[in-house]
Amino acid sequence: MFHAYTGDEQFDLQLNRFTHPELDPSVKGDLAEVIPQLRTAGDWYPCWSELARRREVAGDHAVASGYWGAAAFYEPLDSETKRTAVAGFRREFYAGWDGPELERLEVPYAGSSLPALRIRTAAEHSAEPLLLFGGFDSYMEEMAGWLRALGDCGRDVVIFDGPGQGTALMRGLAMPLAWERPVGAVLDALEIERCAAMGMSLGGLLVMRVAAFEPRVTRIVAMDVFYRMFDALEIRLPRTAGVALEFLVWCRASGVLDAAVSRLAARDHDMAWKLQQALAITGTDSPHELLYELERWSFAGLGPLVRQDVLLFAGERDQYVPLRRLGQVARELVNANSVTTRVFTDAEHAAEHCQVGNLPLALGAVRDWLDETEERLP
Repeated sequence: MFHAYTGDEQFDLQLNRFTHPELDPSVKGDLAEVIPQLRTAGDWYPCWSELARRREVAGDHAVASGYWGAAAFYEPLDSETKRTAVAGFRREFYAGWDGPELERLEVPYAGSSLPALRIRTAAEHSAEPLLLFGGFDSYMEEMAGWLRALGDCGRDVVIFDGPGQGTALMRGLAMPLAWERPVGAVLDALEIERCAAMGMSLGGLLVMRVAAFEPRVTRIVAMDVFYRMFDALEIRLPRTAGVALEFLVWCRASGVLDAAVSRLAARDHDMAWKLQQALAITGTDSPHELLYELERWSFAGLGPLVRQDVLLFAGERDQYVPLRRLGQVARELVNANSVTTRVFTDAEHAAEHCQVGNLPLALGAVRDWLDETEERLP
């Protein structure tokens, strides 16, 4: 169930993402204590790290992991607080894991490596494996925790942090638009000849690149659909401001862009976080360089290249992706073998980005669709 704890949509999304009072009722007491203290983004690390340490001492590892994730969220990539919080998040995740065995792997990539997890099915006759990755702000451990609610789904699942994500980002690997390259590295290393692929959040755009250029991927899931990066930057701006921003990008008005975006970020913690994270994952150094780079991050032109079965999700109140993009992406998939769409609603407690609030519903729909389309595979 999604809870509107503060009325600040980004705060509330992250609070629902990292805390789960339905799994541990004692979390409600922690939320009652901490929420009044969360007045600015700068309050998150001191408040959540204190609670995380308290839970660690008590041996509540899964809860502590989530709290460390919340502590890390707004911290700059190169800060000691970020490193401390991410280390705590990962340490407590593995300490508290009580699901099936996790096979921890390192995949060679670009002179470094990408961390990966493989969860093997106990089924005697395994279905086609599923490759899972995130997007703009994701960790493979978090996604593994989400999958635990599904149990054994009759197929191996491989989850990885690609360049620009999770631990790979902290190793200095920036995110490429050509996402088929890290996916290809994972498939090569694990000798996977065919698989389904699923992208979360910005991964909903990245998975389209994979479908277009990686023939070993037979089916794809976009959870949620993601048309272009500019949508996430503009969706909460006045329409005139969004139009002006894109005009300045078109004009290559670098100095004006730097000043304008910096002013926006100074008065809006949501924009400040988006700017901070986008600069980090792309490896750009200024707002204007970032915006020129993000122009390329779009689904436009990819639709005809996708020939697989496709499942598209959208939340009716997604704070990053306009709902109209669901129909647009579906219409542009003119050569797909099949296109299935699903809109999640407030009534289902799944209307938010990536269905935070009711992940079991969304992941159950993925499992059912994979089972159904498995029967049509050649």
